Formats: sequence, C-alpha cells, structure tokens
Amino acid sequence: MIKKNYFLVIVLSLLTMNISLKLLAQERAVEVSSIRNSDKSVDILYQKNKPGSYTIKVKFSNITNTFVSDYEDVIQYDSGTLLTLRPQNSNQDIGYSYNYSYSMGNQKPKVDSLFQYLLPFKKGKKVTVYESTNLNEEYFGAEKLDSWKSYHITSTTADSIFAMRKGIVVELKNEYQTDTITNMVYTSKKNTLIIEHEDGTYAAYKGLKKDSFKVKLGDIVYPSTMLGVLDRFNNKRYVLHFNIYYHDLSRNVDNTNATLKTAKSRYAFIAPYFFTKEGLIKIVPKSSFTAETKETIIRKEMSKKEIKQQMKNEI
Repeated sequence: MIKKNYFLVIVLSLLTMNISLKLLAQERAVEVSSIRNSDKSVDILYQKNKPGSYTIKVKFSNITNTFVSDYEDVIQYDSGTLLTLRPQNSNQDIGYSYNYSYSMGNQKPKVDSLFQYLLPFKKGKKVTVYESTNLNEEYFGAEKLDSWKSYHITSTTADSIFAMRKGIVVELKNEYQTDTITNMVYTSKKNTLIIEHEDGTYAAYKGLKKDSFKVKLGDIVYPSTMLGVLDRFNNKRYVLHFNIYYHDLSRNVDNTNATLKTAKSRYAFIAPYFFTKEGLIKIVPKSSFTAETKETIIRKEMSKKEIKQQMKNEI
C-alpha cells in the first residue's frame, strides 16, 4: 500500500509539473530579446506568439554609455524592433539590463461609443435579448461594476452565430461537448470566441457548439461573418451569451492575492448601438429585435483592398 501511494504521488507530481510547464509556455505570448550591432548600438526586439494587440513595458537598469527611459507601447505585428539604444561614445559598448512585462490588449483604447454593431444572428432572425447578471457579484459578493453590461439570447434552434463587427480572433476555446444535464442554472464550460476590434474593444461570444467554429485563431472577420453554431443548454434550449468590453487602465487592478469576492475586474463594459430592422437601438432588456444587415456597416472598417476583394467574390 505504501509503495502504491508513493507511486501515485510521483505520478501526480509529474502530471502537475507537466501542466505547469504547459501553462508557463502558454503565458509567453510576447518575448523580448536584444542584439548588439557592429556600430555599438543595441536593438531591443520582440516576438509576439499570439494574435491581437499587447501592451508591453520595458524597464531598464545599469545603463552606461547611452541614454534611455523606460518604454511602453502597444504591439500588433508578429515581430519587430521596440527601440534602439545608441552609444554616447561610439568607441565603447553600451552597458544595460532590462526586464519586461506585457498584458493583452491596448491599455489606452480609443473606444468609439457611437459605432454601430450588428446583432449576432442571421438577417431576419427575431430575438429577445436579456441582460445577464455578474455571477461574482451575485454569488460571491464581489464589487458592483457600474459599467457591467452582458447579454444573453435564448433560442429553440441551433442557430448560426455571426460577427457583430470587424476584428481579429484572439481567443478560441473549443473544448466542451454538449452538456446533457437538465435544470442547470449556469456552467463555466462554454466554448468561447473573443474578437478584438480596431478601437481596442473586444466582443465575447459564449455558448458555441464544439467543432462548429467556422473561423480559427488569428482570422480576420467582418460583420456578418459566420462564427459557429449554438450549443444546447439545459438539454432543451440554446443560449448565446455575449458582451463588449475593453481594458480599463484607470482601474489600476492588482489581483495577486484576491479571492472571488475581492477580485476586481480589469475591464469596462459598454452598451453599444445595434443596427436592427426596428432601427438603430441600444438594447432594452426583455425587448425583441430583428437582426438586419447594411452594406455601409459591413464595409465601414474594411480597407479598399478588402472591399475590392469582397466585390470580386460577389461576382
């Protein structure tokens, strides 16, 4: 019995180590390196391993033979040069050390509060929109978020879900099979898609069926691009949860030792305008609206090249 327990501990330890290593690898969305050039200058480089925008901060110390201040900027491309250190004395090497940190998203977004979104359903689909509660606030006594806005729509059919706005797919969770439990109030096991928009906002779509996704990580989507199909919830109906939010730097959040009750949100949520058959509206909970599309909205954030390609595909 002792030997079996000892073996079990070893197996669990190896599994834990393997999971930890995987998590560590997953966290390295951005890597920073440096290279010395023949003219004594030093390039500080980055490599981004995940799609979307990241805010990166580089803090320097032990600086000699150059002048540099701490660096902060938003990176969007896969790789590039953050900055170049140049020597004050061209005959001597630069002395330096640095550390860096990064966080997903643009920490200073330029949110367009007047932007017109489309409802995430097929044109002509009439839906009733409900406002979702903040579960941490309702069940764990977390702080009330003044900006909290999240919605859900219930359907009796496995509807297709469409993008509300142009953006890039920055997160895609395709893990969970249909849950057949009845009388279920809530589950965190939802297949999810997150899309980053040009102005620094994000849209989260939760409740899609496993392996129904029509897009992949890093794809550019446009308004009315099909994303996937709704999964069954509570073994009888289909529910889409969605919200639009952005990273709020002004909140200055540190959740290092936080609990579910004390944890603070890093996000601010918005209630955007939606273009519907009933007109341009802001969602009033428990009201019904009909999904509609409009060419000017679909093409609003498209480049001339993208519009030309779209017209070519329509021929």
